[in-house]
Amino acid sequence: MNQPPLLPPAKKSNYKPILLTLLFSFLLGGGSCFGFLTTTNSLAATKVKDVFADGFVICLLVFLGSIVWLVIKAVRDGTKGSGGVR
Repeated sequence: MNQPPLLPPAKKSNYKPILLTLLFSFLLGGGSCFGFLTTTNSLAATKVKDVFADGFVICLLVFLGSIVWLVIKAVRDGTKGSGGVR
């Protein structure tokens, strides 16, 4: 019995984790920015606004890191090229 030739697995897009990281860091950063801005007007010196500020800074760093990750991924994929027919 002849076995059919094995097909190579379909290539998956590697951009999905990068785009999800961008989206969720943007959403969490926006939420923590809103939380910080609403707690700065309170008269009580609470640690909550510090938590929101720290969360915003972390989300900002993750967002910028994922932009760098996206640019590096796009450049690496662009330099690979299609290779043409060989």
